[in-house]
Amino acid sequence: MSILPTPDPHVLAVLVSNVTQTMLGMSFAARDLSEMVRESHMTPSWRTAMLPIFGARPLTIALSSDQVSCAALGAAMFSCPIAEVDNSMMDDSISELLNMTAGQIKGALALDQALGLPKIVTNAQLEQIAHTEWKSVALKAGPVELVVWLIERVF
Repeated sequence: MSILPTPDPHVLAVLVSNVTQTMLGMSFAARDLSEMVRESHMTPSWRTAMLPIFGARPLTIALSSDQVSCAALGAAMFSCPIAEVDNSMMDDSISELLNMTAGQIKGALALDQALGLPKIVTNAQLEQIAHTEWKSVALKAGPVELVVWLIERVF
C-alpha cells in the first residue's frame, strides 16, 4: 500500500514556496515536467541533492535544478552576484533548500521521523535509481526551475 499519493503539484509548489518566499523572495508554481525535460534534456549541468527520511514510513526526497537555476538560488541565498557563485555554493544552496523543503513535506505528511542529511548525487547515480517509482513534480519561479522527486524508500 502506498503511503504517499501522487503528489499534488500545487501543494508541493506551496510547500517549496513556504521556504523560498521568505528566504529568497521566490514563489514557485507547478510546471509540466515533460515540457521542462524536452526543453532542457536534464543535461549533466543539472544538480541533484537527495535526503532520506528514516523510520516506519521511509521516504527519500530529492531536488534537481539546472546550472542557471542553481546559480540564481546560490546568488539569492548568499546575497551575491550570480557571477560569484561557485560549484560549492550551488551545492550548498540546493542542499539547504532540500533540507527545509523536506521538513515542510514531512510536516504535511505528519511524519514523526528523523530527516537524514542531504547529499549531492551525480547524474550517473541518479540514473541508477531513476528506473524506480519516483514521483516527480516540476516547479518554476521566473527563470528558476526545480524538480521535486519523492519515493517511498530510503536510498
